[in-house]
Amino acid sequence: MTNRSSLASAVFSAAASLTALAVALPSSAAAAMPGATVSVKVPTRDLDLASDAGRATLDQRLRSAAIEACGDASSADPEGKRVVRQCRTKLVRAGQQQALALTSQQDRLAAR
Repeated sequence: MTNRSSLASAVFSAAASLTALAVALPSSAAAAMPGATVSVKVPTRDLDLASDAGRATLDQRLRSAAIEACGDASSADPEGKRVVRQCRTKLVRAGQQQALALTSQQDRLAAR
């Protein structure tokens, strides 16, 4: 395989990776079951993550997915509320870090 075709393959692979972020973290609901995780797919294919608008849309999608994935706790359960907030925060951060890593990889490949 030539350098050009391997570069094209790598760029395609990185671009395909950006079609959806899949984030897995322990959830509040799964907290009682050791090793249980929540996995969320967030579509990104239609976003330009190099733009402020694209990143803002991704952040909104991540927050929405985290709300759905982590669930909610009764207002009478302060510890449950804390665990839910923690789950949501970790899920959003993990998604942002994954998007940043994939975007950086794509930038490095495009610069070759």
